[in-house]
Amino acid sequence: MSLIESFQVAWRSMMSHKLRALLTMLGIIIGVGAVVGLLAIGEGYSRYIDAEFNSLGVGTFYVNPQVDSNDEDETILPRLTAADAAAIMQPGRAPAVAYVVIELSRNGAASAGGERYLFGIKGVTPTYFEIGDQELGDGRWFTDGEERASARVAVIGDTVASTLFGGIEGAVGRRISVNGVRLEVVGVSTTKQNNVAGAIGRFGDPGEQIYLPYSTARDRLFRNEVDQRVDVSSMTVKVRDVNAMDEAIRQVTAVLRDEHRLTYQPNDFSVTNPTQLASQFRAVTVGFSAFLGTIGGISLLVGGIGIMNIMLVSVAQRTREIGLRKAVGARRRDIMWQFLIEAIVLCVSGGVIGIGLGYLLSFGGTFILYAISQDPTIRASVSLFSIVLATSISAGVGIFFGLFPAMRAARLDPIKALRNE
Repeated sequence: MSLIESFQVAWRSMMSHKLRALLTMLGIIIGVGAVVGLLAIGEGYSRYIDAEFNSLGVGTFYVNPQVDSNDEDETILPRLTAADAAAIMQPGRAPAVAYVVIELSRNGAASAGGERYLFGIKGVTPTYFEIGDQELGDGRWFTDGEERASARVAVIGDTVASTLFGGIEGAVGRRISVNGVRLEVVGVSTTKQNNVAGAIGRFGDPGEQIYLPYSTARDRLFRNEVDQRVDVSSMTVKVRDVNAMDEAIRQVTAVLRDEHRLTYQPNDFSVTNPTQLASQFRAVTVGFSAFLGTIGGISLLVGGIGIMNIMLVSVAQRTREIGLRKAVGARRRDIMWQFLIEAIVLCVSGGVIGIGLGYLLSFGGTFILYAISQDPTIRASVSLFSIVLATSISAGVGIFFGLFPAMRAARLDPIKALRNE
């Protein structure tokens, strides 16, 4: 019997017992579906994490006035000032740094002549709007000149514009009062919220923020809330080359320790590298996918045992047929190949159905990712690699668990087999 005929016989045998074959393949279907679906969802989630961290600004890291909570030296107090940012930008002190953005964040009451509402207030330098995916819905960003002059101008988020003015249209040029200070609205930001920003201590929906020049926030709104040790909430450092991130962090750390006159003492500031945090997120994702993949592997194992069981039953039921085939000249390898191919056909068929189940899981994963990211480009897509992997696993399970029944059938004594009733 040729190889093609063996496949045809195996297919007819499976089709003649559809329900039994389906129940036998169930473990393979679930296992392959889980592997394919989870790989697709994991890949989509990885792209989502990359997009979220890229939106924070490629090649940036953050410095905050914060001491290590595990440090036993209680005399170390947090320190970070605008003068530190100026020191970093002095020629030759941190050549790997392109620029530094200062941020002073507080909450404040804002109104447009009517009811007052609580919003987030961010005093920032103008280069803040060059980082990440800042989007301008109307008007303009404030300028370096306005920052130096502590100008009474503001860029408001779209939610603030809707709350105070009923929408973005017509907000530019209007005046608002923030903590009693009158400001002119020069722009409206439509930047979307970043879902991983909170992981690095950058909370707040951009739509609910009011952005002011840093000097305006420090000198006019929050002058009683800052001191000589801390007058910024954070600094965002942009590096000249993303490959020089570690060197830039080393240079900035050295400058700040020098400015703060630290010798043997621990840092009185903290440095957060989003790239490392993104890697940690991916590691957690890979670990979780591996855990769920293990569950899929257990399903494949159970399915493989089911395949072996049904093939052993098939050998017992077809003992007389095996004896007859041997009597007319079939060799051991012919018998072995026939039953092995039947096992492979069962497993690969289950694998194909499992791939279809994996597609369904990926569609469900796409809806979940969209609910999280609100980005239609972030999808859980089944890759060619996962299809090839699933098919290979299915065939491998068929060969591994079908080999013993096939060898048992091949070793049957033809005389005893013909006597079997």
